[in-house]
Amino acid sequence: MKYINNIFTVEKSSLTKVIKKFETPIFCYSQKKINENISNFKRSFKSFSPIICFSTKSNCNLEILKLIKRSGLGADVVSKGELMIALKAGINSKKIVFSGVGKTRSELIYAIDKNILLINCESKSEILELESIAKSKNKKVNIGIRLNPNTDAKTIKQISTGKKENKFGVSEKTFIEVSKYIKNSKFLNLKCLSVHIGSQILDYKPYQKMLNVLDKLIKKINFNFEYIDLGGGMGIDYSKDNKKFNYKKYNEIIKKFLKKHKSKIVF
Repeated sequence: MKYINNIFTVEKSSLTKVIKKFETPIFCYSQKKINENISNFKRSFKSFSPIICFSTKSNCNLEILKLIKRSGLGADVVSKGELMIALKAGINSKKIVFSGVGKTRSELIYAIDKNILLINCESKSEILELESIAKSKNKKVNIGIRLNPNTDAKTIKQISTGKKENKFGVSEKTFIEVSKYIKNSKFLNLKCLSVHIGSQILDYKPYQKMLNVLDKLIKKINFNFEYIDLGGGMGIDYSKDNKKFNYKKYNEIIKKFLKKHKSKIVF
């Protein structure tokens, strides 16, 4: 987005002409920039080719989701409505992860019926509810458990989600307890260890601490997770004062982690 001959443009298109055609208010997106961002993100982690799930709560515009789908991305959803629109955009159900607190029974039923990749559970009660539904359908459901790693993301406190006082995920003690329960369940299949410590994180070090917590927990319970969902939250360079997030360093510490744990990474 820039001025060309005193005319404000998006991808060299005059915004004045766009406004005359569509009127205001209007949201205007750069397809070129979205594709560029996706390519850069993929390139940063190409050594282990993660499953990349776009957070639909950040933007559930159908055309944006179709654009993201064409780049081969999946979706991270937090409601039935988001799951419906992700599927409508043509996103592969096996690249969709249902995250978030407070999922209703009807939402869980819908997610099971659509055979999505993972339902990441946030509490023991959610796991029991999921098992009850799976039993009623005589179906085995792939699930993840979200751990609260008690890791300070060093970000704005209102968007921090990985400290013990935050409402997200379960403690290590509860994680060990429910993982034992799931292993003995006829209707649940434990596939994923999930974390997400916050947003607008500009330093790789909180992620390093988080991976150290995961490493110790996996060794403690002696279980090989097919998937490790590391969430997201890598920060955007909003101002010249911000330091840019070091993707190279983050890539290196994940590769080191994967030498010990043979899992597929989900972002």
